Amino acid sequence: MESGSSDVLRNDPGSWNLDFGTGEEAREGNAHRLAERPLRLPGFLRTEVVVMAYNHFLMLIFMTVMVSMVKSGYAPCPNLCSGHGNCFSSRVCQCYIGWTGADCSLRTCPYGAAWADDVEDFTGVDGGHNLAECSNRGICDRTTGICTCEDGRFEGSACERRTCPSDCNKRGRCQSMRYYSTLKDPGEGTVYTYEKIWDADMMHGCNCDDESIGPDCLLRTCPTGDDPLTGTAFDPDGIQEEEVQTLECRATSGYLVLSFRNEHTAQIPYDASESELQAYLEALTTINNDYGDALSISNAGQDICAFAKVSTTIKFLQNFGDLPLIQVDDSNLGLSVGSSAYARIKESTTGTKEDDICSNRGTCDRETGVCTCLDSMSTSDGHGNEGQRGDCGYEGEALTDCHTADSPCNLHGTCTGDPTYRCECQSGWTGADCSLMTCPSGRSWFSRPTADDNAHMSDSVAECSDMGICDQSTGTCSCMDGFEGAACNVMSCPGDPVCNSHGECLTMAQLALAATDNGADTDYTYGATPNNAETWDYDKIQGCKCDDGYEGYDCSLISCPKGDNPHTEFQDNEVQTFTCTTTDSSATIGFTFRQQSTSLLPHGTRLSELETALEGLSSITDVQVTNPSGNSSAPICSSSGSTIYIEFLSPTGDVPLITLDLVSVNAASVSESTKGTKEYEVCSGRGLCDYTTGECTCFNGFGSSDGQGNKGTLKDCGYVLPIFRCEDGSTSC
Repeated sequence: MESGSSDVLRNDPGSWNLDFGTGEEAREGNAHRLAERPLRLPGFLRTEVVVMAYNHFLMLIFMTVMVSMVKSGYAPCPNLCSGHGNCFSSRVCQCYIGWTGADCSLRTCPYGAAWADDVEDFTGVDGGHNLAECSNRGICDRTTGICTCEDGRFEGSACERRTCPSDCNKRGRCQSMRYYSTLKDPGEGTVYTYEKIWDADMMHGCNCDDESIGPDCLLRTCPTGDDPLTGTAFDPDGIQEEEVQTLECRATSGYLVLSFRNEHTAQIPYDASESELQAYLEALTTINNDYGDALSISNAGQDICAFAKVSTTIKFLQNFGDLPLIQVDDSNLGLSVGSSAYARIKESTTGTKEDDICSNRGTCDRETGVCTCLDSMSTSDGHGNEGQRGDCGYEGEALTDCHTADSPCNLHGTCTGDPTYRCECQSGWTGADCSLMTCPSGRSWFSRPTADDNAHMSDSVAECSDMGICDQSTGTCSCMDGFEGAACNVMSCPGDPVCNSHGECLTMAQLALAATDNGADTDYTYGATPNNAETWDYDKIQGCKCDDGYEGYDCSLISCPKGDNPHTEFQDNEVQTFTCTTTDSSATIGFTFRQQSTSLLPHGTRLSELETALEGLSSITDVQVTNPSGNSSAPICSSSGSTIYIEFLSPTGDVPLITLDLVSVNAASVSESTKGTKEYEVCSGRGLCDYTTGECTCFNGFGSSDGQGNKGTLKDCGYVLPIFRCEDGSTSC
């Protein structure tokens, strides 16, 4: 190399003028300008630099094309699945668990049994309450994967729990049907489980504290007691008795535990005395001892247990009515010799005294829990004497007639007369003087099962269905939020207005009748079999059937266009073959597709006219109707027999068969000649739906198609935009 040339390279690099253009110029189609750039180089380097420039030019072109392909519809998968899925050769993302969307950029939300199913989600007869996102009572926030549940009515990660009214006003505990069923006092009868029915862990209600009642525990209980005018020696119905139960025990060591109405005593030694046993029992809050001795206990002065069986009678003095049995845990008793130790309780005398609110001689103020006694009546000691129970069980002055305002029993009942002077109220009226109105009753929303997995049935009817408060002055129920009906017997539909004015509010039974399979009618029912405990809610729970173009549990979301994914190949349009023969000139045919029907068309209707009629249905966007001869003027039905091919261009996919309504037609049928294998998915799987507008946001490189991969007006992202721009700068050439 000459020294002069070396100096040129070392001292005057600017003289090279190696301007190859920018990447942006290349992307704009101006890379040809590179050829116009002057190369002022020493002669001995000119050939080498030209080669370098040419290679650089090719690399720019390659990189520009690759960038364009990635940004366009030629990328392997949309946004490379956002790092949340696998990209397959079909260029379709398979998202990881917890992610969804055509590019796996959206979060999924937890699933639970649907409170009310969408009409397309029923799986058959009685096939309701299938898994649904947010249990179909909430909207999924796709950015966080968290359900936004219907405000104040449902809660839980999947909106799978019914919210307790007002959180039970801090006077009770919100419990599931499953758990509440286990809390029944065994002394009241068999404890049934509730585990297998769909709502076992979903329906929640308030288990109120003592002295609180109502679906939200807001009301107060009033004192209860015995009616002092009944059960006397003068009562034709006979003398009433207090409850007596007998404890039998055989043991020489250890201890036992007794319980009454689910409250347990401390450990009672086997050799406890009568008075000690009484003290243990009267320590229970469920045994009333506020106004004198609660119990009378007798066993002739023996210990409660011995080697020879000891019987101890327990008489209830302040708890009235037919009481539940005391429960015994004798597992820690021992016997010195012989057979096993034991302790058991049996009922000796059934309690027949009333345990009526305000002793049925007064009116309960349910806000304060205080009785307002009728004339001549006041608070008693529980045995007809004056006392402090607050129960209206003391007759201060002898009655000579039923309690009255203007007339006996307020003209709403019949007086029994001497000696009980008790009002027997007409239907619709209640209270000691028949002055209060009853409210409608319905099957309880929240009560203990009457058999294993059997609840909410006709044998558990309750005023206001246990989900409302009765206004006894009007006889009307004030329902808890989310419930409606005269007896609060129906769960309300979501939305304000109902279903946001974009749908119809239907019961589960009605939703099943409207159920579809791939858009076609079904013969599904729900709850049609009487007394089926698994479908107890058939007429009680409601949901929204959204109008076309709307979706979501409350019909608040606007649907986006659907179409075929343009990157999946070797797929077919659905083709159905219609054959028809008639010899009657008055013959007509009606066509139904996905619950939409044409008018009855004359048999001479031309193929082109049939195509227009089918495309007039809201369930069909575009079809092509042909026959073997290619004559579009041919009739759809003839005496020699007609064969017609109906190809579905939009919607795509495996669509249901068209059904026919035939009048005076000899024979006609529809069969599937080519099964549709194209997709019919939201935004064609090449964009994301904005459910607030119902518009697709297409990924880079995709646009509106005609349903068949060509440019069109469906706004479905089913068209692959060209990589290179036209001469005018557009991509529409």
